[in-house]
Amino acid sequence: MRIIYFGTDVFLSCFEFFLAHHQIEELYTYHCDEDYMTEAGIVRRAEETNIPVTFESITEDRIRAFFQEEGCGLLFAAEYDRKIPVPDDIAGFRGVNVHSSILPDGRSYYPIEAAMDRKLAQTGVTMHRLTPMLDCGAILDQRILPISDDMDSVDIYLRLGALARDMTESVMEDFESAWQKARPQPEKRPYWKRPSADRLTLTHGLTREEARQMFRCFNSLTQVELDYKLYYVLALDTGSASLPRQEWALRQDQWLYALKDGHARLFVHPKTGSDRR
Repeated sequence: MRIIYFGTDVFLSCFEFFLAHHQIEELYTYHCDEDYMTEAGIVRRAEETNIPVTFESITEDRIRAFFQEEGCGLLFAAEYDRKIPVPDDIAGFRGVNVHSSILPDGRSYYPIEAAMDRKLAQTGVTMHRLTPMLDCGAILDQRILPISDDMDSVDIYLRLGALARDMTESVMEDFESAWQKARPQPEKRPYWKRPSADRLTLTHGLTREEARQMFRCFNSLTQVELDYKLYYVLALDTGSASLPRQEWALRQDQWLYALKDGHARLFVHPKTGSDRR
């Protein structure tokens, strides 16, 4: 089948499946600097296999051309942050999305982090039809993953990546049958909003445990203000010793940061345009 693929490294395993068993005509992706996993890996694999890479949003006219003139069989989206304009008048249109939650719960751009922030006991991954309403299409398949205390959000995304690959293999064995048997989502649920800035920001008033739990949940979405600039936190460890100052720059990207009951050792990356002065 000829595929138009939309996504990043989060579900790279699905991209690899289509590389091995189908024909990917084009990759649509986006720059995702604040996420732990970016688009670098999937772009590299596309370039290695001579697949065109597009960072611009797709248009409805382009989708029409793919299906009506170029013989495309499927739009496949997996961790893509832009709304895809789904036409409702193309005979044989097929489009699916892989979403990191147990839909209808977890309609959100950050479903894993939101699930952990809500202290839910489980999450999962859902493959559903693409529709004009985000994350609302009929469900082709769904897998559940328990959330344990030893998992962080990156670990969960990696585990969901393996489940998504298995689910993709299963659905693609007889895609048309899976498409026809897709079940409507049972009810409308609230959209999970992006966590507020205070839920994502380290402060000196946090304890070591609170800082660790924040980073466990949000990973590189976690941010901290250092020398009047905001940084993403890429790695965090803690210690019980107090610091002689609130913030201590060791190198350009490594800092010691005072906490209520000790300190945090931070590896950081600057946010663009984040100077607070």
